[in-house]
Amino acid sequence: MSSRSQRNFQMQNWHLSSIVVGIILAVFGLYFIFGISRQTDAKNAKCTETTTGVISDVKQNGSEFVSTIDYTIEDFDKTLTVETKKDLGLGNSVEIRYEPQTWSHMYIEGISKTGKDDIKFGIVSLLAGGIFIVIGVIVLKKKKKARAEQ
Repeated sequence: MSSRSQRNFQMQNWHLSSIVVGIILAVFGLYFIFGISRQTDAKNAKCTETTTGVISDVKQNGSEFVSTIDYTIEDFDKTLTVETKKDLGLGNSVEIRYEPQTWSHMYIEGISKTGKDDIKFGIVSLLAGGIFIVIGVIVLKKKKKARAEQ
């Protein structure tokens, strides 16, 4: 356990840590806005073939619903499990878009992640980083002003 003077010394420059954390969050936010969102949209754009899936099972998991969707691609029966905020309804049909060459990526309108989701997350991260930077700069200016008055 550290003494009071050691804790005071450790907290002496916390405003610099705040600025650094803010910069990291802001860069992270910019990366999501300009990088990840474009990658997600490009990946979804490759999904050009469509098939129809039928919701075969819906289970509630806390505030989310876990739905099982059965579908067929080129005579192969497949199953997909998705988590959604709303109940998709047992027996309902959904349109599934997929990559024709590999079937490795599926896109379901209104359910799958899009670039807009990444942009929202990036904006929140950017704002949080801005708040940390502003707080750190304000405290830094107050400390400089206090030193100048002494």
